[in-house]
Amino acid sequence: MPLFLRVSLLLGSLVFLAPGSESFAIETQTAWDKAFRAANPAGPPCLVDAGEYPGELYAWQGHYWIRAYLSMAQTYGDTKYLDDAVTLIDSMLSSRDDARFSRGELDLKTSPYVTAPPSFLSRRDRPARGWRRKWNGECRVEVVIDGMITQAIMRFVALVHDDPRFSAYRGKAAEYTNRVEETVTMWNETFAYNRFDVPGSYWFPQTDGTPGLSSTEVPFNHSAAMTTTLLLLDQVKGGVAEYRRKASAVLDFWRGKRREERGGDYTAYNWNYYLRTREFGVEDVGHSHMDLSFFITANRSGILSNDEMRLLANTLIKRIHKGGGRVAGRVDGSGSGDGYNVAMDWIDLAQVDPQALTLAKAVFRANYAVPKWSRPLLGWAEILRWSRFSRGRQSLDGAGEQGQVGKHE
Repeated sequence: MPLFLRVSLLLGSLVFLAPGSESFAIETQTAWDKAFRAANPAGPPCLVDAGEYPGELYAWQGHYWIRAYLSMAQTYGDTKYLDDAVTLIDSMLSSRDDARFSRGELDLKTSPYVTAPPSFLSRRDRPARGWRRKWNGECRVEVVIDGMITQAIMRFVALVHDDPRFSAYRGKAAEYTNRVEETVTMWNETFAYNRFDVPGSYWFPQTDGTPGLSSTEVPFNHSAAMTTTLLLLDQVKGGVAEYRRKASAVLDFWRGKRREERGGDYTAYNWNYYLRTREFGVEDVGHSHMDLSFFITANRSGILSNDEMRLLANTLIKRIHKGGGRVAGRVDGSGSGDGYNVAMDWIDLAQVDPQALTLAKAVFRANYAVPKWSRPLLGWAEILRWSRFSRGRQSLDGAGEQGQVGKHE
């Protein structure tokens, strides 16, 4: 049985460590539920009319709520969280552009795409199988928005697929898998291998009426968002060569552009927001959790090594975390940023260094004792999950050097 599945089963039976000096603000399911209700007095979030441009709401709010539900379900085995996730996912899929178009709710003539996969720019009467957003006054369908939404949906599918406690939801999971692949395949025309000096990436389309792709690849975290979806699809479908090849190529792009930097007694990684250029600076911590989501999933899929995970842990522990509840703004340790990011995806580095969990607790005690929105509540759910798992955590040491934690078999 793969370790990540054993982890899922362990979470259903392990007990919390006795509270003491490491006690943190939200320590129980009851406390988390109370904070959730206080943050959402009108009921579960993101179920209101998402408006003309639902992509923004679902990618930057709905994604995190779904993940919070899944984390709580995994930790406590309570299906009420999965029911909330299903309600939100169904609402998301009902608001996809093609679904709205089929109901006569979307007029592509008055609100045409300015950015979308090229075939949807050459045929303006076709609705995208994604979620539109408005950016700088333009109607866009973007790989990062669709990646964040589909990734959250596939996290639901993966949990239901792997955890026998939730087998009753597998019919929904199969339905969602088909819908996600409709979106994923739409973006195939924007992916390219070995274009310029890039092993693999999604690219921006030409927006001036010229067919094809521009000379600019999307920011790394955009590709990371969608390739995480691809790897989750690969895992639940038992292996899809195309998805793994794309994910491996994007990972090789990062490997070729990242920088290994010494800092006294440690080595850490540093990389740019756009991997090929420093024009937009070093990757910011806010977007970096999207990169980590990809890296963690890649490790579970066996394409990112344990040694690379350890250097990522050094990046978090030695550079991003500043102590005193403070967090850097960029992955090189510069600036200042929002602390909730350390409990989203970065916290999964606790599988190679327990300090990732310890510092997440410290940051959240200092800044988010009363969480009021999706990301801090997801952070607390992840802290609860890792706190319960900590007694049963298995070290990577001696587990083999290529992605043994959570490797899909």
